[in-house]
Amino acid sequence: MSRAGRGWRAACAGVLWLAAATAAGQGGQGAAPSATNPATTAAAATAAPAGASAPVAAAVPRVTLPAGIVWETNEDDPPIGSAQALRGGTLRESIGAYPLTLRLMGPNSNDAFAGWNRLSTFDFGLVRRHPVSDRFMPWMATHWSVQADQRTIYFRLDPDARWSDGKPVTAEDYVFTLQMMRSEHIVDPFYNSYAERYYESIDAVDDHTLRIVGKRPSWRPLFDYAGIWPTPAHVHVLDADWVRRTTNEPQVVPGPYVVGERVRGDSVTLDRVPGWWGDGKRRFRGLYNFDRITLRVVPTERRLDWLRRGELDLMEGTSARSWNEDFTFPAVRNHWIRRARLMTNWPSGVYGLHMNLEAPIFRDKRVRQAMQHLLNFERVNDNLMYGEFVRLASFFEGTEFASPRVRPNGFDPAQARALLEQAGWRRPDALRAQTWWGRVGNAVRGLLFTRTDTDDVLENARGEKLSFTLVHGSKGLERHLTVMQQEFRRAGVDMRLRLLEPGTAFERGLERKYEMTMTARTTSFYPSPRQYLHTEFKATTNNNNIWGFGTPEVDALIQTYEDSLDADARRRAMHRIDEIVHDEAFYIPFWTAPFIRVVYWDHVRFPENWIPPRTEQLIDHMVTWIDPARRAALEQAMKDNRPLPDEGPLDKDPYGLRAKAAAR
Repeated sequence: MSRAGRGWRAACAGVLWLAAATAAGQGGQGAAPSATNPATTAAAATAAPAGASAPVAAAVPRVTLPAGIVWETNEDDPPIGSAQALRGGTLRESIGAYPLTLRLMGPNSNDAFAGWNRLSTFDFGLVRRHPVSDRFMPWMATHWSVQADQRTIYFRLDPDARWSDGKPVTAEDYVFTLQMMRSEHIVDPFYNSYAERYYESIDAVDDHTLRIVGKRPSWRPLFDYAGIWPTPAHVHVLDADWVRRTTNEPQVVPGPYVVGERVRGDSVTLDRVPGWWGDGKRRFRGLYNFDRITLRVVPTERRLDWLRRGELDLMEGTSARSWNEDFTFPAVRNHWIRRARLMTNWPSGVYGLHMNLEAPIFRDKRVRQAMQHLLNFERVNDNLMYGEFVRLASFFEGTEFASPRVRPNGFDPAQARALLEQAGWRRPDALRAQTWWGRVGNAVRGLLFTRTDTDDVLENARGEKLSFTLVHGSKGLERHLTVMQQEFRRAGVDMRLRLLEPGTAFERGLERKYEMTMTARTTSFYPSPRQYLHTEFKATTNNNNIWGFGTPEVDALIQTYEDSLDADARRRAMHRIDEIVHDEAFYIPFWTAPFIRVVYWDHVRFPENWIPPRTEQLIDHMVTWIDPARRAALEQAMKDNRPLPDEGPLDKDPYGLRAKAAAR
């Protein structure tokens, strides 16, 4: 999922106050005061002069439920998982890079492992949007009540919820999450800003009742305020050493899995919590079915080799070339290994080439606009991707917030050359030909010297070459990037490719240590432009504003999108943002398709409807399982060299999403 953005810094006194108040609340002495008033008790305790009796601290009003509160829940939508799902077994999957951290907050907590970490161990919000009906459903909370002000919400927590160490999850653990988000000790400006902007207070009414007060009335209060997860207040000590101490420390979590065995650089294992508190709950039926998930660090381009050898059970997301050319080996022909193309309906994230606005070569907008016109999508799609993809155009693709006026920049080398010439970039011989001596020099060079590989690269008046490095972490896309490199070179642009380890390439983007990079970001149900485009993240690094972009106009438009209760005003604001991003040209969108490709051994099973339509990645809902009877049958078929039955067409579209996508 995409990660949202976060200023305010908590003082040490506030942290210590909260820890003490939390301990008191868990000890049966009642709810702690609001996390937004940590100074109240400390100020009263230090106000007395020396030798005087300490004054009694001013009482903080206890939060209570409003009279006549009306609770909501949703038991009408069907469970996400299948009643036929079987519990047990080990799923062997892959990740592209070893985790940079096991933390959910702080530096590097948005890496390749983050999706698994969030969805299976820790990031369990109060409610969740049902991926078929789009209605909210219980998750950590069983009931909720949104008040008329559209910013105050009460929640009833599931009283059965437990941490992986067996201690109960209480309202105080949510109070502590907000305290952590505000703390400077987590070294995470994203969450610092997020806490300051979104939450007025989080308060415990009692052990299993919670009040959240948002900073402003919201047009989507549950989406804005109910996604917060609990943090075990009895485990964490917030101090200056917190980041270092917790980087490689398995977390105490509320979810069904905990981080188990780890082999640095090789693998991470997620072990199912014995007797997990969610077992038997209707909303979790058919989910989180494996006893263990082993994530092996495997380069993307090597995953099929590992799958063929039986060292992986499942592989999501093959290239178009691989999908169309590589699956002719006996295990596929015999249906021991199966394939499926699962139709989905989810907004597209940010995926493509990105230019660092701090890099001197890309400070001129005309240069960035020229780069847009040098991407030959049709050539890449037709020759390398079997024409299966469509070009991305909008920063908010697949949502109502995509501006209808934004269209992809077409491949147009002549327009690119014109823009570059306006920006002062010309062929070296053309620059020299502006003088008589230069023309003579061109003639002499042609007679005496062999041409070099940079002779046709454009130069400016200072003699600097139009040359830059594209940093990326995808061996599997090198062919695509090489085609792009050729088109750039024909136009006199020297784009040099540099392949890095995926985690390193990702980190380079976060720290803006690149000129151009290729990367992707997932997205949520609603776009989150602040984390990408707001000036509050322009002056800092290690966040999702990887370009260093931000303007007062865009800041104001983001504010309108986030705060306005007028749907048309929000839509207009986002359309304008989309148009500004398109015009500023620091992002060259790639391509998308409304499906997920998956390859799996026959013992891996899916529900009858495969996956919910609102799925971005296969792990979003974790509905698969391993069938031991089918495993035994598969092993016998392989021993007998006997094929298994065909299971129909590759395309799985139980919700009719292909027709809906074509109609848009």
